Amino acid sequence: MIAMDANELLSVSPKLLAQAVLHRRERLVELIPGELELKKQELQEAEPLAKSAKKDRDDVNSKVANLKKERDAAQVKARKLFEESNDLREEIIEEGGMKNPDPKWAKDKLSTKLQSIENKLQTSAGNHKTEEKYINEMKALIREHEEWVEERSASQPKVKEMRNSRSEAIRLLEVAQKAHEAMVVLAESNKNKHQQYMDWEDLRRKSISRCRKLEDALESSTSAVTFWEDKIQSDNFDSLLTDSKRVSEGG
Repeated sequence: MIAMDANELLSVSPKLLAQAVLHRRERLVELIPGELELKKQELQEAEPLAKSAKKDRDDVNSKVANLKKERDAAQVKARKLFEESNDLREEIIEEGGMKNPDPKWAKDKLSTKLQSIENKLQTSAGNHKTEEKYINEMKALIREHEEWVEERSASQPKVKEMRNSRSEAIRLLEVAQKAHEAMVVLAESNKNKHQQYMDWEDLRRKSISRCRKLEDALESSTSAVTFWEDKIQSDNFDSLLTDSKRVSEGG
């Protein structure tokens, strides 16, 4: 566009300038509806997708929160049971009238046999079946040791209570561990769901903003077309020439 100085602008008739402005506004009135319709379609697509993505994210957040509560509650209960078990153990030791349900020699015996089987596993060139055989031997040995301990604690109420507390505590820790693992998996998955929601929400907001601007521009241009058509038809531009007269008079 070629720049015009004040004298050149003053030389152009008001009607010609009005016609140029009117043409520009009429062109906008023609173009804006098409663009506005595209933005409205974009908004119609983005709104349900943003809403759905938000629901998916919030649902996972709720599950993560519930798993966290489950994990924390199980850990608290397990810790309390361990404390109770340790208190009972101290009572048993102080009383001194009960046999130790897990004597040192039994521990040593178990440890020696397990080490022997582990060495075989590490040095053997066997196949999966022989490896499974050694692993089953380890499981059987541990089970045999646990049965031995049970036989010697069954008749001792405090020892039995202590073992029950520890067994329940271990079970609760397994519950807490599973809840934690599930929570970690969901939390990692939720990063993608949150990003999807943010992307659709960003598009939705931009579409709303663009629609409003286009609607305002259309309303403004439509009013301008009416205004300039009236001026051109009446051929009366006196109210718009105040500044022009001031400049021509040296202002």
